[in-house]
Amino acid sequence: MGAAPAPGRWFYPEGGALRGAALVLHGLNLDPERMRPLIALLHAAGIAAFLLELYGHGGNFAARSGSDARRDRLAALQSCRHALWAEEAIAGFREVRRVAAAASGEAVFVGFSYGALLGCDLLVSRPEVAFARMVLLAPALRLRPWDRAIRLLSPFPGLVLPTPAPAGYAANPGTPVAAYNALFATLKHFEAHLGPRLNIPTLVFVDPGDELISFEGLKGLVSEQRLDRWRIHPLRVSRPVLAGAYRHLILDEESAGRRAWAELRHTLLAFLGEAEVNLGVPFSSRQNPDSGV
Repeated sequence: MGAAPAPGRWFYPEGGALRGAALVLHGLNLDPERMRPLIALLHAAGIAAFLLELYGHGGNFAARSGSDARRDRLAALQSCRHALWAEEAIAGFREVRRVAAAASGEAVFVGFSYGALLGCDLLVSRPEVAFARMVLLAPALRLRPWDRAIRLLSPFPGLVLPTPAPAGYAANPGTPVAAYNALFATLKHFEAHLGPRLNIPTLVFVDPGDELISFEGLKGLVSEQRLDRWRIHPLRVSRPVLAGAYRHLILDEESAGRRAWAELRHTLLAFLGEAEVNLGVPFSSRQNPDSGV
């Protein structure tokens, strides 16, 4: 019996030959549709995108008789686990590898927050996974101390906590502890498999003031693992127009602000056009992140 199809959708650029294909992975309890502005940037670079919908997000949930999509999606997220999401992501990678090979192009990975962590975990732990390069946005590879309180709630996976995401960004009205348990399990699995496979051309966008991700921790990871093909680009959220927006969201102009989004767009397209752009420069020799560059 063949492998289950990947839960997601393809988005192809209009006209021209494909330069490659990208696996696009959303964040924890994020509406996958919020990755569409990033997909538009991939299209500008001639890259097709497969937007994966992890279980409990988008249309990936089990419909129950007499219920509605909102309840069923949340129930799915309450039963999620790392192993399931990893298998879905592997299926997504196989889709991307197939399309990239048919176009004689490269396989690329783009991930936000938890999605970035899951993609990196696959890269280091699954030999079949290979990307030519990665774009990581606020990757959950190193967390601030907020996780300690939530870990105390791990025995109560069905408990639903308020989500910090502004209205219109969350996939569900709250985030179950089960989803956080899956995040922590993925992080543990990733850390257990760290190695040289992670050192591929990678562009990391993160606001140094990100409330959830440790900027210093990411710099430490680059140093500890000798990731000399990684570039961390400090991106300061510039006057987001969303009420209650916070610095973790850098997904579109609305959440990041006009200046920050223009900066991200320029840097990302340059990276996708030149595999080694600004890579291989020791982090310590780059400008101070407080400069906003």
